[in-house]
Amino acid sequence: MAILDGIILFRRTVLSDLWIEADSTLAIHCLTRGGGPWSIQATRLYIGHLLAFDRDTISHIYCEGNHVADLFASEGWDRRCYFEYNAQDLPRRYRNLVKH
Repeated sequence: MAILDGIILFRRTVLSDLWIEADSTLAIHCLTRGGGPWSIQATRLYIGHLLAFDRDTISHIYCEGNHVADLFASEGWDRRCYFEYNAQDLPRRYRNLVKH
């Protein structure tokens, strides 16, 4: 669901090429090769309709390389609601991480 939410947010922008990195090899495998548990098939198919596989990229990244995304995900889990930062509102503790 996090990948789907990210794609939907991205598609609201004027950017065209999307690169998804996830630390779940199962999620990457399901999206690129199909299959997976029956409970995710509707979501997987919807994601497939939103992606342009000739232009968009999906790849695996180890947890260590996904530190910033993990921090935001943890914060989202703690808030238990949807929240979106803009560049001016980004907390100081994240600014230096995002710049690198």
